[in-house]
This record gives sequence, C-alpha cells and structure tokens, in this order.
Amino acid sequence: MKTQTPVCEYANNGTTITQPGKFEGEPVYAPWFWERGLEGMSDDDDGEYYGFALDESDVVKFPQLAGKTRVALREDSAGFVHTYVYP
Repeated sequence: MKTQTPVCEYANNGTTITQPGKFEGEPVYAPWFWERGLEGMSDDDDGEYYGFALDESDVVKFPQLAGKTRVALREDSAGFVHTYVYP
C-alpha cells in the first residue's frame, strides 16, 4: 500500500521549514501535527502542549519519525511552535 506524504505548505529544505513564521526551523511534519492538535486529535493536551503517540501510519507519512515513539508541540509566548520528538 502506497501512502502519499502530506505536503508541507511552507517553504522547506525537505526536512526543516525555512519560511519565516510560526514554524520556522521546525520539522516539516510540525504543521501537520499542530493542525491535528487544534482539531482535538492529540493524545495529550494540557493547555500548553499537544502530545501524540506515534504509530505505523505516522511513520508511513513521515519516514523521518521511524524509531520514534512520541511527538509533542508547544507554542511559546511569541507564537512560535516548538517540536519535541522522543525515542
């Protein structure tokens, strides 16, 4: 089964967002997970961050997450999103 990788709408170098703004310097998958968090689809949401347990479908979409178990995103007081990945 071939799954198409979600397209990153932000200028990027293939792995990191290079476009200035909220996601600058973050991995290309950050906006995808951020949107899911805003839609209430995160596994954890304490009001300060969104947390996601990763599964095989996430690795199919984003191969760079292979071997990782979790992604968490937090928005700082200036409006920038920071992504944390756990082994």
